[in-house]
Amino acid sequence: MFSKFRRFSSRFQRDERGAVAVIFGLALLPMMGMTGAAVDYNRASLARTAANSAADSAALSTVKATGTFEQRKLIGQKVLEANMPLGNGYGSYSVNIEQILKDGVETGVKVKITGEINTSMLSIVGMPVIKFTSEAEATNGQNELIDVVFVLDTTDSMQGSRLATLKSSTTSLIQDFEVRRGDVDQIRAAVVPFAQYVNIGMSNRNQPWLDVPADYQTPVVRTCQRVLETRRINCRNVWVPPDPGDPNRRCTVDGVSRPCPRPPRAGYNTQQCDTVRGPGMVDECRNTGGQWFRWTGCVGSRNAPNHTIDGNYGVKIPGLLNTNCGSPVQDWTTNLASVRGMINGLTTAGETYLPSGLIWGWRMLSTQVPFAGRSATEGKPVQRYMILVTDGQNTKSATFPRHDGNSTANANITTRTICENMSRDKASAIKLYTIAFEVNDANVKTLLNECSTLNGGEFFDAANAAQLLSALKNIGGQMTNIRLTK
Repeated sequence: MFSKFRRFSSRFQRDERGAVAVIFGLALLPMMGMTGAAVDYNRASLARTAANSAADSAALSTVKATGTFEQRKLIGQKVLEANMPLGNGYGSYSVNIEQILKDGVETGVKVKITGEINTSMLSIVGMPVIKFTSEAEATNGQNELIDVVFVLDTTDSMQGSRLATLKSSTTSLIQDFEVRRGDVDQIRAAVVPFAQYVNIGMSNRNQPWLDVPADYQTPVVRTCQRVLETRRINCRNVWVPPDPGDPNRRCTVDGVSRPCPRPPRAGYNTQQCDTVRGPGMVDECRNTGGQWFRWTGCVGSRNAPNHTIDGNYGVKIPGLLNTNCGSPVQDWTTNLASVRGMINGLTTAGETYLPSGLIWGWRMLSTQVPFAGRSATEGKPVQRYMILVTDGQNTKSATFPRHDGNSTANANITTRTICENMSRDKASAIKLYTIAFEVNDANVKTLLNECSTLNGGEFFDAANAAQLLSALKNIGGQMTNIRLTK
């Protein structure tokens, strides 16, 4: 009797274990479903975060780009698609990029993404996708005033295609400013063409900070002397053979090697004569003197250390007579079309002395003389930018007041010192962008990079015309103080 009861109990225990297994199995299904749902929702959360980031990037790229809105919209679309490739968790999505307008003028860009994220476990319970929406807005900073000075290398080595590229690239950026600025006075521009010297314009001759000597003419002196007469005898025709030329010839202009082919020349006949002196005597007279010394706007450097600072103008800036220094500077204006015209009229002259361009770019932007930059108005801070473009190293150095030396090392030290001093001008807070255009010298690039870094800007190495335009467009986008607002 007792043994039967024990066998029955044993079967019951086995049956109880089976029941527990069944109950556990039934409970496992919803647990697995919950775990799968958690995985799906986690994937959806990660994908939605990526979509938010993609929307941010698209908004910034669109508002930062230049050109028409449709062109910029395509750029934003491509940036977004690169960050949100279909098949990477996204079932499908649509994108809407639109302008934010105020009084008919674009002040920002809005990006909205609407889409679906594919599920795995949730699809079993009839939820194949999770819908999402991501939005981002970016402003182009039109509540801020912008002063930008273009410091442009117009040395002899820039002649030809380089100067043409410089003109087209900078004027293209200015056209972008014209299209996208808010109030007419939001963006002001100035231009400092530089080479060995800078031309500050004849209109500044009587400024209290400038020391220009009066124009003068040396007296004319006529001298004569008796000399043996000169006669030509034995004249005959001589054949000069043709010259095949040299299509591969290169010349060094302002420290930069460039092609300067010698064209071929046909042969020709010329007359040659022998010359003899005497026997007669004649008067040989010549005039000396009578030369005019005039000021055409060119300026040199004050003695050290004033040649590297913006200030202490009790020590005046020296004007230089009979000096060629190219096109005069363009003073501040909100008429950006006139700035484009001025740049298109630039010509080349002289060799490279970077400190000339840097110091006058600084003087343009600072809030004191010689060229007083504007001050902030209520609710409108002023952002000050300098864009310096050059194609080579310093080939001249200061000899005070002129720049007739040939020490690249001394000129580089002066360049770096000006950059350091400008970085200490917290009142002006100038952001400096530098571009090395078709430059092969590593020392120049290092120097320009150091100057930009010291002054909160960026250095660009533009090896060709396309990269120069790209660098300027990049700078233009940064200048508008683009930022996310949503």
